[in-house]
Amino acid sequence: MLKTYIRPLAIILFLLGLSGFFQPQFWGVFELDLWQSFVYLIGGAIGLKLSFTSQTEIKYLKNYATTVGIVSLVFVLFGLTFPNFFDWFHLEPGETVLHLVIGVYGCIIGDLKE
Repeated sequence: MLKTYIRPLAIILFLLGLSGFFQPQFWGVFELDLWQSFVYLIGGAIGLKLSFTSQTEIKYLKNYATTVGIVSLVFVLFGLTFPNFFDWFHLEPGETVLHLVIGVYGCIIGDLKE
């Protein structure tokens, strides 16, 4: 059951990361840097691996969802306080909203009872 909640999260992260390498701008809402695309791609690939493997233990799924949720919420804090962090990475308002949704969703999934 938990895998069905993690799959959409992992697919969104993986597709966002993959498309960030080929089209870094999305309708003027997102502008993905190279490192952001890489982080999304790796995070999505790990989630896909966990959610499509039949032998995955529940604790790994919960840890993945909670970690993605917490990291996304940290990105929300950076997006609200330092959207251009020493010109190292840039977080637009659309990305901050996406990180908020992913963060809350990930933390809720990580707290589900299986």
